[in-house]
Amino acid sequence: MAGFSSVAALADADAAGRTHFCSLRKVPSQASTAGWWVDYSMAAGNPFPNYYASSPLVAATLDPLRGIWHGTDKSPATKHVTALGLMTATAGMVGRYTLCDYLLYYPFVDAGDADTQTMDNTVTLPRYADGDGVQMMAVTVAPTAGSEAFTVTYVNQDGVEQASPTQVCANTASPIASIATSQQAVAGLPGGPFLKLAAGDTGVRSVTSVTFTNPVGGLLCIVLVKPLIDLAIREVSTMAEVQSVRLRPGAPQVYDGAYLNLIGNCAATVAAGLLTGYATFAWSE
Repeated sequence: MAGFSSVAALADADAAGRTHFCSLRKVPSQASTAGWWVDYSMAAGNPFPNYYASSPLVAATLDPLRGIWHGTDKSPATKHVTALGLMTATAGMVGRYTLCDYLLYYPFVDAGDADTQTMDNTVTLPRYADGDGVQMMAVTVAPTAGSEAFTVTYVNQDGVEQASPTQVCANTASPIASIATSQQAVAGLPGGPFLKLAAGDTGVRSVTSVTFTNPVGGLLCIVLVKPLIDLAIREVSTMAEVQSVRLRPGAPQVYDGAYLNLIGNCAATVAAGLLTGYATFAWSE
């Protein structure tokens, strides 16, 4: 694994106190739909809610202090996620979760505008600069009407501008904080949290423009994330845990300045639900 020469070196970091622990508690107020993905960065609690509120269509980054806190900068040492645990007493919040590094976002994409919306990329990827493994998701920031369709022009992992396949939003209204393209078992939808890329592409460096071929209404935010760890809560009031190395190969690196948060595939509405948990980190010498 990057930063540690062996499993013993990772154990030595723990013995030497080169570790950090943080807790989290998210209390969503927004309703959601069973089987859809939800962006928990927008939920109240700890860490603070994120509203993607900045200049429309201008690439922006998020403050790491307002995400799941992984500790202070450690360069030239490298920092890694060593464990993640989540628990809920809310039946609707049972499901799969992904811890992501949120890299860039493009706010206030108008899902009711048929004109091409061009992005300002003065700010570039702060991490994973080659874009490999970086994914796009379309987060609802004002409820959509349903059935919107759009294409994204983006720069791929090789620095080549590409046009995405057509992305289709859910055929019903998408509530705030839901990932609009994540409705299950609907033709044309990706069926997961991330937008479809052109054939052969493995990641995204930046978004150039968005064009709605079926503009109906609402506002989206296009968010670039790097998925780090997956786990699933399988029943209420039971902690789901994953430990790097012991239960999963490797330990995902967390770069200085990273904003970490969660997305989740909910079993039912998450409104008034409760998600608690923790994350631990260790760094090399």
